[in-house]
Amino acid sequence: MDAFVELSAELTGFSVEELRSTGLVEQYAVLARGAEHAEIIELWYTGVWRGVIPSARAYAEGLAWKAVGVAAPGTAGPGFGSWERRPRSTDS
Repeated sequence: MDAFVELSAELTGFSVEELRSTGLVEQYAVLARGAEHAEIIELWYTGVWRGVIPSARAYAEGLAWKAVGVAAPGTAGPGFGSWERRPRSTDS
Protein backbone atom coordinates (compact mmCIF):
# COMPACT_ATOMS: atom_id res chain seq x y z
CA MET A 1 0.00 0.00 0.00
CA ASP A 2 2.79 2.43 0.87
CA ALA A 3 4.53 1.72 -2.42
CA PHE A 4 1.32 2.48 -4.34
CA VAL A 5 0.65 5.78 -2.58
CA GLU A 6 4.28 6.85 -2.92
CA LEU A 7 4.23 6.05 -6.64
CA SER A 8 0.91 7.89 -6.95
CA ALA A 9 2.37 10.95 -5.24
CA GLU A 10 5.30 10.93 -7.64
CA LEU A 11 3.02 10.55 -10.67
CA THR A 12 0.40 13.12 -9.66
CA GLY A 13 2.47 15.81 -7.96
CA PHE A 14 0.23 15.65 -4.88
CA SER A 15 1.72 14.66 -1.53
CA VAL A 16 1.19 11.29 0.12
CA GLU A 17 -0.83 13.07 2.82
CA GLU A 18 -3.06 14.76 0.25
CA LEU A 19 -3.71 11.45 -1.48
CA ARG A 20 -4.44 9.68 1.82
CA SER A 21 -6.88 12.45 2.78
CA THR A 22 -9.12 11.44 -0.14
CA GLY A 23 -9.87 8.13 1.57
CA LEU A 24 -9.36 6.35 -1.75
CA VAL A 25 -5.86 4.86 -1.45
CA GLU A 26 -7.04 1.33 -0.61
CA GLN A 27 -9.74 1.28 -3.30
CA TYR A 28 -7.41 2.68 -5.94
CA ALA A 29 -4.57 0.32 -5.02
CA VAL A 30 -6.87 -2.64 -5.71
CA LEU A 31 -8.21 -1.18 -8.97
CA ALA A 32 -4.79 -0.16 -10.27
CA ARG A 33 -2.95 -3.41 -9.53
CA GLY A 34 -0.80 -4.01 -12.61
CA ALA A 35 -1.91 -0.78 -14.31
CA GLU A 36 0.29 1.46 -16.39
CA HIS A 37 1.38 4.81 -14.98
CA ALA A 38 -0.93 6.75 -17.30
CA GLU A 39 -3.93 4.78 -16.01
CA ILE A 40 -3.00 5.53 -12.40
CA ILE A 41 -2.70 9.24 -13.20
CA GLU A 42 -6.07 9.23 -14.96
CA LEU A 43 -7.69 7.44 -12.03
CA TRP A 44 -6.43 9.95 -9.48
CA TYR A 45 -7.21 13.04 -11.55
CA THR A 46 -10.62 12.06 -12.91
CA GLY A 47 -11.93 9.44 -10.50
CA VAL A 48 -12.67 7.25 -13.52
CA TRP A 49 -11.34 3.73 -13.95
CA ARG A 50 -11.50 2.31 -17.46
CA GLY A 51 -14.64 4.25 -18.29
CA VAL A 52 -16.45 3.72 -14.99
CA ILE A 53 -16.72 5.93 -11.90
CA PRO A 54 -16.06 3.42 -9.09
CA SER A 55 -17.85 5.52 -6.45
CA ALA A 56 -19.37 8.93 -5.80
CA ARG A 57 -16.38 9.66 -3.60
CA ALA A 58 -13.97 8.91 -6.47
CA TYR A 59 -15.74 11.51 -8.60
CA ALA A 60 -15.83 14.11 -5.83
CA GLU A 61 -12.19 13.59 -4.81
CA GLY A 62 -10.74 13.74 -8.34
CA LEU A 63 -7.46 15.62 -8.27
CA ALA A 64 -8.49 17.68 -11.29
CA TRP A 65 -10.97 19.53 -9.08
CA LYS A 66 -8.35 20.11 -6.39
CA ALA A 67 -5.84 21.31 -8.99
CA VAL A 68 -8.18 24.08 -10.13
CA GLY A 69 -9.48 24.82 -6.63
CA VAL A 70 -13.16 24.02 -7.11
CA ALA A 71 -15.62 21.41 -5.89
CA ALA A 72 -16.71 18.80 -8.40
CA PRO A 73 -20.00 19.80 -10.03
CA GLY A 74 -22.95 18.43 -8.11
CA THR A 75 -20.97 17.74 -4.92
CA ALA A 76 -21.31 21.00 -3.04
CA GLY A 77 -24.67 22.02 -1.68
CA PRO A 78 -27.26 19.40 -2.62
CA GLY A 79 -24.61 16.74 -3.34
CA PHE A 80 -23.57 14.17 -5.90
CA GLY A 81 -26.42 13.05 -8.14
CA SER A 82 -28.63 16.01 -7.20
CA TRP A 83 -29.27 16.75 -10.87
CA GLU A 84 -31.39 13.58 -11.04
CA ARG A 85 -34.02 14.99 -8.65
CA ARG A 86 -36.51 17.60 -9.70
CA PRO A 87 -36.13 20.84 -7.72
CA ARG A 88 -38.77 21.50 -5.07
CA SER A 89 -41.28 24.16 -5.94
CA THR A 90 -40.80 27.50 -4.20
CA ASP A 91 -44.35 28.66 -4.94
CA SER A 92 -46.14 30.05 -1.88
